[in-house]
This record gives sequence, structure tokens and C-alpha cells, in this order.
Amino acid sequence: MKGSSYESGRFLREGVVEIDAAVVGISSNRWISLSKREADTNAATLIMKSNRFDVLPISDDDGVKEYFYTERWDDYSSVVRGRISHKDVVPFTTPLRDVIKGFALDSRRFYFLSDERRIVGLISVANLNCRQVKVYLFSLLCELEIGMGNLISRHCSEPELLSMTFGGSDVAQGGKEVKPKHVEVKRRFEADKDKGLEVPFVEYLYLTDMKSIVKKKRLFERLGYQSSNKFQSDLSPLIDLRHAVAHPTRSLVDGSRSFVQLWAEIDRIEELLFALR
Repeated sequence: MKGSSYESGRFLREGVVEIDAAVVGISSNRWISLSKREADTNAATLIMKSNRFDVLPISDDDGVKEYFYTERWDDYSSVVRGRISHKDVVPFTTPLRDVIKGFALDSRRFYFLSDERRIVGLISVANLNCRQVKVYLFSLLCELEIGMGNLISRHCSEPELLSMTFGGSDVAQGGKEVKPKHVEVKRRFEADKDKGLEVPFVEYLYLTDMKSIVKKKRLFERLGYQSSNKFQSDLSPLIDLRHAVAHPTRSLVDGSRSFVQLWAEIDRIEELLFALR
């Protein structure tokens, strides 16, 4: 039986893992809220301060229409009551990428999530440190590494890549000393060859290695860059992001990386992917 075009399209999807706001945010079935009859600024302040909430919904029989919020994020000295407007709401199916973009470009720190006319959840910048966000970013970075690897493979032979990565085997005779991080790479590559696994060497490279190779071969010009310095300055933050994503216990958004910077890094990856494609 022939499937529908909708079903066929789902199987043909490629690229980044699709994660929406509902996966990252919190459902109204699980959030802490104040009922309308209990909605008092003092009571709200106590709840928000003890739980480190910057947004506290006010529940009512006919849905959520109001909320308490801190005028300055993480500052509970001034909690005020507000009415939810259209600018405060996005559909719960909104892609995570668009939520982060909205946080950064519209200077927002939260959205209420809607299902048609009902408020069904909440997402804030505090949710950006959850595991699902790292899954999304990891898939995005994987796409970048695959694209960079393909670019390098088209313009560099395998022996050339091996030479640029490992150099000569005898340092005393002018060969390049193998960096500590490449010792394990070399061991795995040679072990796989001994097993008969002919995996392209580019698949063993780190993103930092790819950056160096693109610089040496001037492949950055194929990505629209006029200078290697600009390419390196753009890629370096993405390498730092890669390290943060690879470590489950590290926060993505904290004192060293704001949600504005996170969006800038996502946008830069998308720009590079566009050029690579």
C-alpha cells in the first residue's frame, strides 16, 4: 500500500534533530502556580525566592491570564503582577531554535506556551541548560563537522591529512612531534586499519584539527571568508561550545555564556552550513 506524501516526507528528513519548546519547557500540569484567590505579591515573592523562579503563573478556572515576574532577573526585591499579552506567548510546537532566537533578538527571558487558545506551559532561559538542548546543539555541531570533513576530503588527499596531523615519525630527523591528543587518534586509526576497517581518516579529526587544515589549505575562502583570522575567530567559539556540549555536567548558559551568545553561535553554525552546502 502506497503511503501518503506526508509520511514519505517524514522519512526523507535529514540534518538537525527536531526539538520544540514543549520538550524543553515545563507543562502547566507540573509547574508551581498561585490560584487567583491566593494571588498576593508577598506570597508570590516568597514562592519565587525560595524556588528561584522569575515567573510565577496565576491559575484560574478559565485558564492562565496573569503572572508574577521579577523586574530584574534573579532579583526578588521587586516582584510585580502582569497580564499575559500576545508578545508573551508562542505555540508549544515552536522549534527550539526559534525560541532561542526570540530570547536573544527580542531581549526576552521567557515565553508562555500555547495550544490554540490555552496556555499549556512555560519556557525560560533557565531551561536552556537541560539535556534536550544539548542534544539539539550536538546534532547541529555534528552537521558542521560532517560538512567540514567533506570539504577537506574534496581538497586534501589522505597522505596529506596524515602528514598535517601527525607529521614525521622521527622528531630527531625533523619530523613533527605528535600532540598528546593525537596519540589516541593515531592508535585508533592504526588499530582500525589492522582490523581491515578502511574508514576515511578525516572522520578521526577533531573540530580544532579541521580548523587548522582549512587555514593551511586556504579553504576558508570557499566559505566566504577573506582572511584566515576572521575564519578562526568565528570558529573558535564553536569549538568552546562543542566542549560544553560534550560534557553533561557543564552549563551552556551561565556567567561565561549568555543566551545571546548561544544564539550568535547557533547563527554562525547555520551560516557555515549554508556555505558548506
